[in-house]
This record gives sequence, structure tokens and C-alpha cells, in this order.
Amino acid sequence: MIKEALYYQRGVRGKEAEKELLIVEKRELSEEEKEEFVKKRGGSYSSLFCYRLSEPFFYPEGGGQPCDRGSIAGAELLFVEENEGELWQYVEVDLSKGEKVLCKFDEDFRRWQSENHSAEHIFSGLVTRRFPYKNSGFHMECFGENPHMTVDFDGEFSEKELEELEQGVNTVIRKNLPIREIYLAGEEENASLERKEDSISFRQKKALEGDIRIIEIPEVDSCACCGTHLSFTGEIGVFTILSYEKHRKGCRLTMLAGELAFLALEKKLKLLSGFAQSLSRPWTEIPEAFRSLQEKIFEKEEEKRGILEAGIRLLEEKILKELEEQRKGIEDGEKPERPERTEEAREVERPERTEVAREVAERPAKTLFLGSPLKDSCFSYYGKNQYLFLYLSDLGMKDLQKICDRLRRSLPLSLICLGKKEEGFSLVAGSREEDMRVFGKLLGEKLSFRGGGQKEMIQGSSVKGFEEMNAFIERIL
Repeated sequence: MIKEALYYQRGVRGKEAEKELLIVEKRELSEEEKEEFVKKRGGSYSSLFCYRLSEPFFYPEGGGQPCDRGSIAGAELLFVEENEGELWQYVEVDLSKGEKVLCKFDEDFRRWQSENHSAEHIFSGLVTRRFPYKNSGFHMECFGENPHMTVDFDGEFSEKELEELEQGVNTVIRKNLPIREIYLAGEEENASLERKEDSISFRQKKALEGDIRIIEIPEVDSCACCGTHLSFTGEIGVFTILSYEKHRKGCRLTMLAGELAFLALEKKLKLLSGFAQSLSRPWTEIPEAFRSLQEKIFEKEEEKRGILEAGIRLLEEKILKELEEQRKGIEDGEKPERPERTEEAREVERPERTEVAREVAERPAKTLFLGSPLKDSCFSYYGKNQYLFLYLSDLGMKDLQKICDRLRRSLPLSLICLGKKEEGFSLVAGSREEDMRVFGKLLGEKLSFRGGGQKEMIQGSSVKGFEEMNAFIERIL
């Protein structure tokens, strides 16, 4: 905490957001230091320098608040840190010690951070006065597509309590209370602050040494803090809670205040209005309309599941019947009728077999043929020997897994279930007896299959088309 720092000045605008300062110290980072910087902060830099300026102008990272954004001599300010009471500014350009440089901070970003930090003090102060919870974590992100701040507490809140806290913060904002800075000298007690008119206690997350800066909002909060703040609560404008979730032994709240909150609420209202318009209902009736839609979707899903179950049963019965007829014909000495091979399959010469393919070939000579080569239609199936390829063009991965698991348990075959994708197939393979991970290796070798799974069932995808799939079936079986 630097008591006289320029970044503690309130309400800076325009020319006040820039100043010519002297470079009093300079250091170029070594390769090791540069790698460590990149690891922590990201980016890519041909060179990296840090400078100490004649006055503490840029806010350094600290207390959950990111450092200022801005520039030095036109170069982007990459990072600001405080080290043993001195501020160091990082930039990529090489400047000279003793040089006077124009320093500018992003005044919008500074204001956004001040709006949100002041709002967080109000929220945490209201929580402290009403609940026995402690603020255990705070972080702000006031830049990018998803600006927000997160606050952690070591307890949980009900939905009603959150509504009351949100309303309470906005009530404090409308009262336009002063946000004061009070400094406590290092030699005084840290437990309380003695003043002429009274004695006030303050929140602090850890033991503090040296001078202490306290941010006080009358009858709302007093907290040790080194962040940037506004002068009055009314400058915040608006506060909203974005989300709530359980976190560790307490909870995490995501919230937003000030101009960023206004923009987020405006965007949300436009989305809700558009949604309401598409439903031909006022936006106040969106919850009811959404519940109605959910019920209709659930009914459709139930109907789909019923149709799917019926289809699986019929398919199961048909395949079992075909298997029984094929086996009976083989036992009676009949030769099974071989389905006509595709022209593409005839043109493909049988390649040298892999270990897996040889294992398949060494099975008993009894051969079964089911169905016909796969076609671009739902419930097409084709099988030989111990494999059955099932094409379910309209189904996704979850349904394929369900069907494969069901049929592999009831059929004496290894199942390969295929679903349609924009390019190639979704693929699920399962078996009662065979280790499908071994078969997966063959699929990977011949069909560029990518996926994984357990012994009983694997899942993934292939970019190959129908012709290549049919040729694969003919070649390995």
C-alpha cells in the first residue's frame, strides 16, 4: 500500500489519465525470467523490460484486483507489480533510464474496476452484518467478452437471501453514501482504528503490517483494502448477481456492477424480449412458457424412446430368427446364400492380414450371412461370421450406445452400430465375449477410427464413407 499513490485519486478523466514521468530504474529480464513471465501471464515477447517510474502512477495487481491497462511511451503496458514498496512496470520496448515518457492508463478500465470493487465491499459488508460468514476469496475480470467478479464465502445462501442481498446493495447505491479512505499508521493497533469522534473496527483477510488503508462506507462496511474505489456509492449505478454455486465448504457468487452490469442486463433483456416474441408471449410469462416447452419436449422424447424400444425389439427378433434359420440350414447341409458384393468391394484386393484379421479368419468354417450391404437408410444391417454391422442413420451416440449394449447381451454376435455424421460415421462396437479393444485397433488401421472404451464396448468415429465401410466388411470377414 502506497499512501500517496496517484492511482488512488478519484474521478480522473481525460488529461488526468496521462502524465509524463521519469524512468528512474530499468532492468531487462533474462531468458529464464522471461519464460517465467510468459508462463504466468501468457503472450510471446522478443524482449521484455521492467521499469520503475518517478511516481506511482499505474495500479499494481493486488487484493483480487488486476493491474491497470495502459501504455508507456506508446508501448502496451503488460503488467504492474509492487515489490518491497516499489512499483515495476513491464513493457516490450527498450527505453532509456532518465528518459521522460508519457504514461497513460485506460480510464474506462480503471473506472470499471472501481465500480465493481466498491460494489463488492457493499455486498460483503451486508453479508458480514447479517451472517457469520467470511469473505474467503475475491477476483475481478473487467475486460473481454465475459466481464465479471467472483466472491467466495465460507457459508451458503438461500435463493431468497440472495435476492434480499442484491436488493440491499442496490438500496445502498441509491442512498449515494460516501466511500471514504482512512489511513492507520503502522505503529497503531491493527484490531481497531482510533479516531477523534469514535472507534471503528474493520474487516481484514490476513494479518497486516505497516500503514493500513481502510475503505469505509458508513453503516455498511469498513475493510482494509489497497484497491481503487469510487467517491460515492451512487456512482456505481447498478449491481446484479449473475450466478451462484456451491464451492468447497461454502459458495461462490459471480456478480457485476456499474456500466458493465448495465450492459450485461441490457443484453439479457434483449435476449429475453426476443425469446418472448418468438413464443408470442410477454417476457413476464417466459418461465411458464419454458415449462410448457419442457413438457412437450419430454413427451416427444418419451415417444421417441418408445418407438426406439419397439424398433430394437423387432430388429432383435428378426436377427435371431435369421440366425436360427441360417444355423438350421448349415446343420442340414445347405450352403448359405452369399449376399451380392458391391462393385467397390470386388475391386478391392484382399490385403495382407493383420494379426487380428488372421484370428478372425481362423474361426470355424461355418459362415453366416445376414442382411445386405449397408445402405443409406435407417435400420440397415449386414453381417458375416461373428460380426453384425447395424446402420441407424437418425440416431446419436447415446442411442447407439444403448442399442449396442442391449443387443450385444442378447445376440451371439459382436455388434458394430453406426450413426450418420456430416462426414463419416459415429461408431459403437460391443460384444459379450470378444475384447472389442482389439477390434478397435483393426478399425483404426482400416477405417481411421478414433475413440476408446472398455473390453465390452468401444465408441468413437470414422471419417470413411459407405463404400469404404462395405469394402472393409468384405475384406476382413
